[in-house]
Amino acid sequence: MHLLSMILHDWDEAKNRALLRRSFGALPSGGAVVISELLVNDEKTGPAPAALMSLNMLIETEGRNYTQAEYSAWLEEAGFRHIETVWFEAPGANGAVIGRKP
Repeated sequence: MHLLSMILHDWDEAKNRALLRRSFGALPSGGAVVISELLVNDEKTGPAPAALMSLNMLIETEGRNYTQAEYSAWLEEAGFRHIETVWFEAPGANGAVIGRKP
């Protein structure tokens, strides 16, 4: 299992896609990647902690906070299947997007 917790918001879309492809290549069949982040809604307007963190990332890094749909699409593109999102409330994260390698 690869855990990417509060990692992908630092990078732009191209680098994130590359990281997920590398993760897929390194995992054995049956392995999984877990992306734990502050996920923004599809409109990229909230929830407030995720939107504010996204603004911070836009200013300080080349990344931003992404949506569950964006992460799911990137995981599928990399080859992951059985993609699901688990929502929760925790300091620094509100969800995890999980993909499994067939």
